[in-house]
This record gives sequence, C-alpha cells and structure tokens, in this order.
Amino acid sequence: MKFDDGLQQVSDAYGVVKQACNTLHQLFPTQVFYPDEPRYKDAQLQYWAVQQAELQPSCRFLPGSAQEVRTAVEHLTMQNVSFAIASGGHSSVTGASNIDVGVALDLSSIAHVELLEPESAVWLGVGAHWADVYATLEQYGLTVSGGRVADVGVGGYVLGGGFSWFATQYGWTCDSVVEFEVVAPDARILSVNARDHDDLFWALKGSLGAVGVVTRIKVPAIVNRAVFGGAISYSQEQMPALFEVLETISWNAGDDLHTQDYISFGWIERYQAFGNTAYVVNTDSNESSTVLSSFRGIPHIHDSLRKMTLRESAEEVGASNLAGLRRSKFTLTTKCDARAMSTIHKQCLATVEAVKFDEEGMLGATFQPLTVPHLQAQSNIFELSPEDGPLLLVSIELWWSNASRDGYFEQQVVKLYAELTASLTRDGRLHAFVYPNYAAKWQNPLAVLSYKTKEKLAEVKRLYDPEDVWRWLVPGIWHL
Repeated sequence: MKFDDGLQQVSDAYGVVKQACNTLHQLFPTQVFYPDEPRYKDAQLQYWAVQQAELQPSCRFLPGSAQEVRTAVEHLTMQNVSFAIASGGHSSVTGASNIDVGVALDLSSIAHVELLEPESAVWLGVGAHWADVYATLEQYGLTVSGGRVADVGVGGYVLGGGFSWFATQYGWTCDSVVEFEVVAPDARILSVNARDHDDLFWALKGSLGAVGVVTRIKVPAIVNRAVFGGAISYSQEQMPALFEVLETISWNAGDDLHTQDYISFGWIERYQAFGNTAYVVNTDSNESSTVLSSFRGIPHIHDSLRKMTLRESAEEVGASNLAGLRRSKFTLTTKCDARAMSTIHKQCLATVEAVKFDEEGMLGATFQPLTVPHLQAQSNIFELSPEDGPLLLVSIELWWSNASRDGYFEQQVVKLYAELTASLTRDGRLHAFVYPNYAAKWQNPLAVLSYKTKEKLAEVKRLYDPEDVWRWLVPGIWHL
C-alpha cells in the first residue's frame, strides 16, 4: 500500500466517524458534544487515569435511556463506527472506556437510583457513582452491596464482579444482581434475569460488558443505617504482624460474616515515606467484633474508626485514590497466607529502591481476602470454588505525572509482575484467577477460564452477537 493510500484511508475513517457524530447530533442535539465544547472537556476530566482522558473521541454521546442507547447502537453499527462505553470511567486500562477516532458512549446521564416497592430491590443506572447511590438510599435506612470507593461507577464495577463490604455475606456484587437491562449488539432491549435470557444473565457476571450495553441493574436492598469501621495506620515494623492477622481472620471468616477488611501499603515519593493501612468495616455496626479487636491489638500510629454511613466510608476511601495522575495497574491472586503477602511486600520494597519516581510518583498495593463464605456465593463466570479459599486478591499500581516516562513506568510494572509471578509460582502460592476490575490490558481475565466455560461463553456470543459486531466496533474491552 502506498503512503498516500494510507493517508486516504485515515481521512476516510475520520469522515465516516464525523458523519456518525453528525447523525447522532441531529437526533439528539443537546446530548452530543464535540471537542471544542465545554461539556466534552468536562467529561474528559472525569476519567480516573490520565491516559484515558487523553484519548480524543470524535464526539461524546450522553444517552438518557436504553431506548436512546439502542438508537446509537443501530446507527453506529450501520455505519461501522467504533465506540467506547463509559459509566464511571474508573478503569486504568487505556481504551476501556474512551477512544480515539470513534464515539464515546457516555452513560453518566443514566444515573438514577429507583427504590422499588415494597423497598426490597433497587434499580441502579449504570452511570451512577456509589456515593450517590448510598446517599439516596441511606435516608430510607437502606443500602446495597456496592463499591467501596465513592466515585466508582455502578456499571463497570458490577460487570467486573464487584468487591463490597458485604462480600463475605453475599459474594461478589454481581452474584446478587436480580436483573440487567441490556441493549444487545443487534439493538434489542432485553430484560435479562434468571428466567429470561438466563444464559446472558450468567455471562454478564464478570465479562465486563463483552455482550451488549448494560443500562440498568436491579439489586436487592439491604437494611443498614450505619457501619462501624475506618482506617488504621501502622509503621513498617508492624507489617509482618498485619499479614499474620489477615491470614488468621480470613481462615476464620465464617465466625464473623459482617466484618470485611483489606490491607494496603505504598511508597509516596513526595513524602519519601511508606504508608501502611488496614481498612476494616463491620456492617452490623459492632465496634467490638473480633476482627476489629485483632487489628486494634497491633500497635498502630492512629485510626479513624467510628460509626458512619457507607457513603462516608466510600468518600474516605476515595479521598486517598484521586483522579488526575498517570497510572498502570495489574492484579494477582494468591493463597491467603502471610508468606505470600511477605513475598509481595519484599518485592515491592525492592522495586521502590530501583524505580526512579517523579515528584507525584507512588507504588501502591492492596491485599483483599476472598473468604470461603464469599466463594460459596458463586453464580458468575469466575470458576472460583470454596475449596480454593481463602484466597488473596492483590492489586498493584504505579502512579506518575510525566507523559514522556510512560514507557519507562510500563516496563517497571511488567517487570514487577514477572518477578512476582515467578516467586509465587515457585512457592506454590499463585492462583490462576485474574480479577477483571483490576487487570492490566495485557492480562486477559477470560483467557484463564476453562475450555468448558469458554465454550459456554462462545455460545452466548453466537446467540446475542452472531455477526461478532462487538469485537470490531468495541475494541477496548476483552472479548468472548
């Protein structure tokens, strides 16, 4: 192909996308925004990772209902125009919820929280943030099994599994879903539940939107007025004791289904210091729980333990995880024992010594137990078994601010991943599970599934997307 021919193809692609944007604008003149408009620029700033915000869609379309999403899908597939689907925009995978030379299907306007009579279930718009969900429901003394971070969106969180403070009681948030409203690739609007389209109902739980656009999610309401918990910070010397406590309470999780916890640690370049935290929540507002006592029993620097709402907790967790930086992130799953935690901790410390951070730099790691009661509540694609547990869900990320160093930090992330997988494999502590919501772009959560599950997912794909439209027009996600 000649160079001029390549330029012509690029020009043609821009022209087709521009035409698609103009068509949507004619249909929805107040809901389509172009790069020179304030609403477009404001929406771009909502992404958690700067690399996502730097992608420049030809236009952003903000539908307000499944019917409007269907219209968009019809036109975009007809004109063969690629698009990205964004609810909260919290993914660190570049291209997962934004796109260059395409259309951003921005679901942030589908953000309603509708409590159903007799207050037993809630319809959640996928564009809602968890802080808003909790704020709406807490006035009724209710909540839902939802996100731990205030500004995470409902859609991606649930479709990727969803780790909540109720996980030991109810499993992943996706396991408790009653119904999905879905715009299928063929532009049908489907009510998907255990009776109708039960195959798709199963496939949506963990596949991160690999079949269609989910617009609403119905989940059970939970009676809850307050929780007790907060953050407890520790010195570096206490990390071995923390690991031992997390292992012990994870193995005994059946004794206290209401208390959930995680450990996080990180290097903060600006302060030339490590921060080490346990965050613990008892959803029954019991401040004397054994788990809380175990963490309190380790000498610590200070804590924010108190009676609070889930919204207040989500805002506290979110305050330490702000948007506006460049990020790269990956996940691992291990046996939940102190030896695995120590291996990861030591390798992260070695990485801090070796990496040349900029002023905004940080390395952060989080350990979240997957308890046996959690794993018993499985109705998703993950293939996890109670016999596997307890497991440890590990999230590790690097932050930086200088775009010219993207390649350097990506290399450091891949290097750390390789070192950890090698060490944990030698120790017999690595598990194959890859959690979609924490996975790097080069980690494919669907690839590690068994042949039987892959075949079952492929059959769902053939039924609901027989032309394989999603693979070509929604390029930023993992595909079945």
